[in-house]
Order: sequence, then structure tokens, then C-alpha cells
Amino acid sequence: MQFDAILKPKKSSRPKKRKNNDEVLDSFADDEVARLREAMNNAADEDIRSNHDKIPATAKLRLLPEAMETLRKASLAQSMIDNNLLEGVKRWLEPLPDRSLPALNIQREFFPILKKMEFIDSAVLKESGLGRIVVFYTKCKRVTPDIARTASELVSTWSRPIIKRSASYRDRIVPVARDDGDANGGRFGGEKLGAILARAKESEKGRVRKNAVTVPQSELGNYTVAPRANANLMRANTSVDVDVERRRKNAERLRALTRKVAMRG
Repeated sequence: MQFDAILKPKKSSRPKKRKNNDEVLDSFADDEVARLREAMNNAADEDIRSNHDKIPATAKLRLLPEAMETLRKASLAQSMIDNNLLEGVKRWLEPLPDRSLPALNIQREFFPILKKMEFIDSAVLKESGLGRIVVFYTKCKRVTPDIARTASELVSTWSRPIIKRSASYRDRIVPVARDDGDANGGRFGGEKLGAILARAKESEKGRVRKNAVTVPQSELGNYTVAPRANANLMRANTSVDVDVERRRKNAERLRALTRKVAMRG
């Protein structure tokens, strides 16, 4: 009996590992993201109170370096989704009660990092409410052009799966303007000269002095309809092709005639 007791292996005094390494890492990641989300919400609340009290709202700016350090970690993507960290991002991008936009530093840090978050889908946008605030930045006139451009790119990227639009430029369908010049007797778009003069006369009514010179205003428009090729240019190209074909046939006839003369000689 004593011999059997000696040979019997002793139970290890070391505690069993209840979690593997992956579970431990996931737990650490969740804790880090959850703490940041709480801190971001607290900073947003503090800035709202400061704005109400007419004092500078700087809580978000103080926390910005720490927030960006976590947001840049691609390994925390799943934890960001699980803990809805993007709700904190949405709150930071929202205008303050006096309708002022958040600090430009926050905008220029958040929007580029959002473009790199490939895990953002319709479910994440719906849960966080981030989509609406990004759309707001595409329409707000006080947003800087670079931020508005990035916001538009984000909206376009996020909306592709919803409207089933391809990201390839080759699949893009560009509408082409109609050319009604020939169908309307040479009038561009069917508009008569009288209508053009009447519209010009109507615009003159708003001028203060008749002899005043209007300062030219630069206007940059967004054109989403491609112009149609000029019909006159197409006709010119056709006439050139006909002339080339005629010259080719004449050259063939000349060569045939030359061969006949040579054979007779």
C-alpha cells in the first residue's frame, strides 16, 4: 500500500488555466475599448456643460491623443464593434449646443481614421448613429473642403452595399446630355433667341444702375452629366473618311492601269 502511494502521481498545486491566451487578450481589448468609450462620453458631456456655461470646451481635446492611439489599433476592431466605440466618435463629431462644430483638430483626426476602418458596415452605422453625422458634414457649409470631401467619400463607400453599386470606375454609368440641335432647327436645346433675350432682360432688373459694370463672379459647378459629342465634328470625321476611301480607290485603279500598260509593252 505504501509502495502504491509513492508511485501515485501527486496532484499539481498549480491552478488550472481557465482561459486560453486568446480569451485573455480579448478581455484586455474589451476593457481598453470600454474604458475609452466611457471616457469619450464623459468628455462629450463635459464639453456640452462648458458650452452651456459659455466657457471653452476643451475636454475632448485633452483626451484626443489617447483616443487616437486606441482608434489606430486595427487589432481592436472587433472590440470596437462589440463595445460600440463609434458611438463615442459620433458624439465627438456632433455640433455643440450653440451649433458650433467641434475643434478642427478632432475633425481632421477622426475622418481619415474612419476611412481606414473597413469593418464599418450598415449594422455598425445603425447601432452607432455615425452615418447621420457624416452625412451632416457633407451638407454643412461651415465644414472645410477637405473634411467635406472625405465625408462624401465615406458616404459613397458606405452606401455601395446598400444600393448595390460597384466600386469599379468601369461599371460607372454616366448620363449623356441629349443633343436636340438638329431636331429643333439648329437651336441649342430648343431654346429660341427671344427666350434668351427675355431672360437677359429679366436679369437686368436687379441691377442698381443701368450703366454699372457687373463684376464677374467665379462659379464652380458640379457636373454629373457628360456632354454629347458634337454632331458637326462627327460629320467632319465622316467626310474625311470618305475622302480617304476615294483616294485609296483611285490609287488602286492607277496601279491596275500601270500593270496593263506594262504587259502590253
